[in-house]
Amino acid sequence: MNQTVHIVNGNYEYRRMFESRGWTVTGVGLDGNPFRVGPVPTLVQFTGGEDVTPWLYGERAHRTTGYNFGRDIREIEIFGMALERQIPMAGICRGGQFLNVMCGGKMWQNVDHHAIGGTHGVRDTATGEVFQATSTHHQMMRPGRTAHIVGVADPSLSTKKESMVHENGFGRRDVEIVYYDQQNVLCFQPHPEFPGQDALADTYFEYIDQYLLNPDNYEYEEE
Repeated sequence: MNQTVHIVNGNYEYRRMFESRGWTVTGVGLDGNPFRVGPVPTLVQFTGGEDVTPWLYGERAHRTTGYNFGRDIREIEIFGMALERQIPMAGICRGGQFLNVMCGGKMWQNVDHHAIGGTHGVRDTATGEVFQATSTHHQMMRPGRTAHIVGVADPSLSTKKESMVHENGFGRRDVEIVYYDQQNVLCFQPHPEFPGQDALADTYFEYIDQYLLNPDNYEYEEE
């Protein structure tokens, strides 16, 4: 079966990652309605970039937060169209954080020890297996109440988690991957599209297959 993906605000690296695994890319960017012309895609992929506008999850901005409200508005429209058509959605880094907020989650607006430009271990909560993931973000997901936590940093790396509501999240897990079954949404903070991250990309596509394309087969940690 030919899988197709619409990549929202993407670039060559996202296209390369999907095409190298046999997917057909039906769109890259934010050029109008992605579902108006041509076949409905198998997946809508949201991508990295600026922080999510904090008022979307009911907070004012932290001094370290840099957001693009115009981008958020355009992507909210695409999220709504995909949700209406029951198209699975996945997000990488900022894209995962955006989808987390759209599904009722919030953000830690400033965390330490994650914007390192390197990798750290992520533990799959269902299997206990640990894999290496890129770590370039200074914010981190606070999952909503309907989220299933799929992957956490192993061990917890950050010594502070700041927001404008919870001043200190010390001791809470560093959540890297969450799944929302009601919306069929996967939020993935690492960057599998980066050059040299083929093993991480393989893991990412395993999660897409397990959670989004075959959701009856998924396993997750009960909270």
